[in-house]
Amino acid sequence: MSLSKKKKQVLSAWEDFFILNKEEVNGISEVIKESWIRSKNYGIDLYQNDFDDATDLARQAESVGKHGYFIDIARPYMVDLFNIIKESGFVITLTDKDGYILDTITSPGIENTNIRLVNMNEKKLGTNAIGTCLYLDRPVETFAEEYCCVVLHQFSTSAAPIHDRSGRLLGSIGITGFANVLPLHTLGMATAIAYAIENQISLSLNGNVNSVVQNYTHFINQSVSDGIIVVDLQGNITSINKAAMGILGVESGSAIGAGINDIVKGPVDFRLIMNEDLNFYNNEFTLSLTNKTIRCQISVTNLKNGVETIGLVIVIKETGRPPSEISGKKENSLFSFKDIIGESEATKNTIKLAVTAARGKSNVLIIGESGTGKELYAQSIHNDSFRRDKPFVAVNCGALPVNLAESELFGYEGGSYTGSRREGHKGKFESADGGTIFLDEIGDMPLATQASLLRIIQDKNVVRVGGTKGKSVDVRIIAATNKNLFEAVRNNTFRIDLFYRLNVFTINLPPLRERKDDILPLIDFFMRKFNERFSSDIKGLTDEALETMLNYDWFGNVRELENTIERAVQIAQGQTIDVKDLPVYIQNIPVNKPGNMNREVGMAELSEYHAIEDALERNRGNIRLASEQLKISRATVYRKLSKFGADPDRFRR
Repeated sequence: MSLSKKKKQVLSAWEDFFILNKEEVNGISEVIKESWIRSKNYGIDLYQNDFDDATDLARQAESVGKHGYFIDIARPYMVDLFNIIKESGFVITLTDKDGYILDTITSPGIENTNIRLVNMNEKKLGTNAIGTCLYLDRPVETFAEEYCCVVLHQFSTSAAPIHDRSGRLLGSIGITGFANVLPLHTLGMATAIAYAIENQISLSLNGNVNSVVQNYTHFINQSVSDGIIVVDLQGNITSINKAAMGILGVESGSAIGAGINDIVKGPVDFRLIMNEDLNFYNNEFTLSLTNKTIRCQISVTNLKNGVETIGLVIVIKETGRPPSEISGKKENSLFSFKDIIGESEATKNTIKLAVTAARGKSNVLIIGESGTGKELYAQSIHNDSFRRDKPFVAVNCGALPVNLAESELFGYEGGSYTGSRREGHKGKFESADGGTIFLDEIGDMPLATQASLLRIIQDKNVVRVGGTKGKSVDVRIIAATNKNLFEAVRNNTFRIDLFYRLNVFTINLPPLRERKDDILPLIDFFMRKFNERFSSDIKGLTDEALETMLNYDWFGNVRELENTIERAVQIAQGQTIDVKDLPVYIQNIPVNKPGNMNREVGMAELSEYHAIEDALERNRGNIRLASEQLKISRATVYRKLSKFGADPDRFRR
């Protein structure tokens, strides 16, 4: 059975097991099924939403007092991870062995769920990654309906156990996010963080690094979804799991003891990362292997003995996920304006402005929230310019480690610092010579690097780190940000002179909630896309599901909409997506009932609504025909009906 069909059966399996009391269910793993059986035996209330009581609160406080040392060791690793993924809507949770929460770090966007948890024990919550991980003493992931309790179906969590140096269970570390946003492959990261904490605990009591790594080889091998590699201070591989061997196409015998840069060949210099004491999470790289070239996300965590780095934990996973809002794009080709999906006036006007920018030579600044398609527009501008046959080089400034930013952008000469490549390294600006460089998340660029970038814009000359001679480059800069650069300038976190150099031709991308006429065509496109990917045959949405989606504000923009459709296509029963197939937090968006107009309207808008009513009456509720006659989009028809509390079904009677 394919993975997509298996996921599609999870919701049905939950209903079969918990509601219909069937003993045999399909579409779930044995780990989840066995936990469901235990949950039923515990007598878990599926619909509970009040999880804490006075006893739990008292025991939690007592546990926090007992585990100060554990919390102090784990906290820096939690902070490092949070600083990297803080805009992604995550909660990072540390628990003791009984499931009591010792520490959490919560990012914006997920803290207002009105769910307060103090004890994650499986006997308290039923199936959940943290509680089940503690019960089994192994890494576990739960996604959406795999949770026992309904209120938790909106989440996805990856959790891994943490042990002391004698192998006794101390607690767990969990990474939680919304199921429609959180990647399904954070289990390797949770395992790596747990491993790093275990090493720190052991190293504080035992200075023998080799024995520590050997003691946890079995633990590393338990992560089956992501590749995990451990290297020592010399950059040699001391442990590698089966997933990593499969991704890299190597055998254990040839990998153990080999230099990491001899196995993972690409732009990542792991020796330099150790020397500079860096960590990063899910940076994308292209790796050249013996018989193939792959695109991967790589995360790196330093292992320390006190303040001294003694090795690295590397998490690696293949990725082929294309950016949002595309259609018919060939692999390794760039997007063009025809790939942008949207019928709203806002989108049409934005495209017109971007086309004008493409024909010019000025630097471009694209401003928009995360998920609005900034790189899509940047590639389209390049593809419609006279530089289209030259390189397009994209750089995520927010993901650049501070100490490596200048060497990545401007390159470095061989031997310029410890750990650098002997032959030196060509930077992104040299690679983009003659073409376009796209500086995404420019607002996160370090101030020192901003000064160097300003010099390149002024002089059109690149000097490598450690070098003295400059090289002339002809590069057009397209920068993008989701931050308010005016405010950054006022706060002295962004140079005013660089701002004015970049802010020559500004394009503001409106969020999806301000261009709701784009929602319906985007839904249509994503349904076709995921029908093809998952061999599904979804024909459309129920009126209630569509109305719910049109009412929702999509703070994650097109990326969130895409993730929602991807999920719904896989779990929908039959050929139509229903409200129950949407994430719980979207289902709870209030939908207007007939006769309830909850917004103020003017005479012009009322007249427009009456015209829609007349068109629907003439066409017996056929929204497509009505929209064509009125020369407005179907999304506008649905939105107006929702605003005036009208039920589309009444026109069909």
